Amino acid sequence: MSCEKSHLTDEKVLGDILPQLIDSLGINMSNIIPPPPPPIFDKDSNFIGIDTIIARQILEEHRQLIKRIDSIDSRLLIGLADSSFTIDLVDLSERTYSDSLLIRQIIRNNENKNKSVAKWNVNLVDVPSGYELVLKSNLEEKYADIWRINDRKFQGLIAISKVYYNADLKTGLLQFETYPFFREGVSYFVIIERIGKQWKVKKILMNWIT
Repeated sequence: MSCEKSHLTDEKVLGDILPQLIDSLGINMSNIIPPPPPPIFDKDSNFIGIDTIIARQILEEHRQLIKRIDSIDSRLLIGLADSSFTIDLVDLSERTYSDSLLIRQIIRNNENKNKSVAKWNVNLVDVPSGYELVLKSNLEEKYADIWRINDRKFQGLIAISKVYYNADLKTGLLQFETYPFFREGVSYFVIIERIGKQWKVKKILMNWIT
């Protein structure tokens, strides 16, 4: 078991489950969206429609912008908080979830263990094609304001806890947070299980939303 544990890394787990999280949580939206077409009002200021000619121009300009961006790099950029974080196991133990037995087992197996966290090594994460994972600090070195990236299709930031494993190393739990917009985010608890040599998402549970 200890030998098996030594070959288990959180980057390996993240690489296995990231495609499933992208599909399940809809992590595929880009910040590059066309502006709304101008409205048309009658003489009494009642909305009566939109300017379809301007609307077509806006959509064409947006298509050309995406084409220019894709010619440089067509991948969807995702920022990753540099380090993992710890889950508040005391708070988690007071929650009521359908998988409470498994969660309580994981809590018992981890409550007295080292709570240290580590910086993510994105080079060890198997990122799906069509996506690029970059540490938040590296994005901040390139962009003055990462929430105003306009030369790449940018999804936003994600933050991920360390992975908490059950004693048999066949199941685990992590917290996964997405921030597609500044100060707006969603947090989930993700229960995972190992099938063969691959980790799969077993269940996703809502934690909080802002």
